[in-house]
Amino acid sequence: MNDQIEAAFAAMELLDPVVPEEPREGDPGGAPCGLCTMTDENAIWSNSHWRASSRSWSPIPGGVLLVSKEHVDALSDMPRARQQEFGVIAAAVEVAIMELGGAARVHLYRWGDGRAHFHVHFIPRPLGRPQFGVRNLPFLEYRFAGPGPQELARAGQAIGSALGRADLPG
Repeated sequence: MNDQIEAAFAAMELLDPVVPEEPREGDPGGAPCGLCTMTDENAIWSNSHWRASSRSWSPIPGGVLLVSKEHVDALSDMPRARQQEFGVIAAAVEVAIMELGGAARVHLYRWGDGRAHFHVHFIPRPLGRPQFGVRNLPFLEYRFAGPGPQELARAGQAIGSALGRADLPG
């Protein structure tokens, strides 16, 4: 599987650099930041600085999107206290996902090219599916047959409950 992905990317045309780059959503001159308009209404957990939501668009149960409530671009742009909170909360999200069962690992992804607002994807790599490991999971997760919205919602509720019981800052 990795060889097929490598071949697909190798076939991509390498374009000339474009400088300056187009502004991202949330950058000055870019579209308004959609993450800044989110509320806690559909969150599975939140505190005064962070919001966790289910990755409901993914067919893999237990995916979480963790978003800073403050509009900052990168972890390095945050005050030290928020950086420390992120580490503690990220560990709790990982534990909560693993407690669902069925995951071999939890992958964390933060690319930073889509939006100028700090957010991290937590994606459980299904047990017994090592071909979806390393860097492949976010590009191939659509290949999984989704268990349905009720199972995805149950997984999100279980993770939210686990986070609610955890000793988290904020």
